[in-house]
Amino acid sequence: MKHLIQATIAMAAATLCLSAAAAPVTFTANLSSAGEPVPTSTATGFATVSFDDALFSVNVQVSWTGLANTMAFGHIHCCTAVGNTGNAGVALGFNPLPALTTGSYNDTFTLSSTAFNNLLTGTTDGKAYVNIHTPGLYAGGEIRGFLTPALTVPEPGSLALAMLALGVAGFAGKKRSLAVR
Repeated sequence: MKHLIQATIAMAAATLCLSAAAAPVTFTANLSSAGEPVPTSTATGFATVSFDDALFSVNVQVSWTGLANTMAFGHIHCCTAVGNTGNAGVALGFNPLPALTTGSYNDTFTLSSTAFNNLLTGTTDGKAYVNIHTPGLYAGGEIRGFLTPALTVPEPGSLALAMLALGVAGFAGKKRSLAVR
């Protein structure tokens, strides 16, 4: 019986680890003019970037409000020399954006494994940022934000499996303490 309980716990833990590895890795950023060459824009935005390592794909979702011009273009820059500061070259372009001063954008890109892994590593290290540029005064960048790990909520199945493993472990511990008496 003891071996059956241990095997059940090991199987639950392995399943939990495998299901976690298959989930996309998601990062978010609040976008503002802080860090831009001309940091005077009052525009703001929010970005969500998800990496799927099974498909080598990157999903980019960006929303913004109050841009100075309707001819915006955007991209992810990577990798700065120091995390959460500085400038870097374009790693993933996502333009043209909709011709709106307030709007949103959503697209998925499939990258080579090398490009995907380089961007994921740089993003994980805090060295990647989303940037929206507009012509004129803000051609060098109007709003930006460094990507940080998103808070994740476990899937219901993963949570149920973890609860089952804890319950089995608790039951085994209680049974063993009763047998010792």
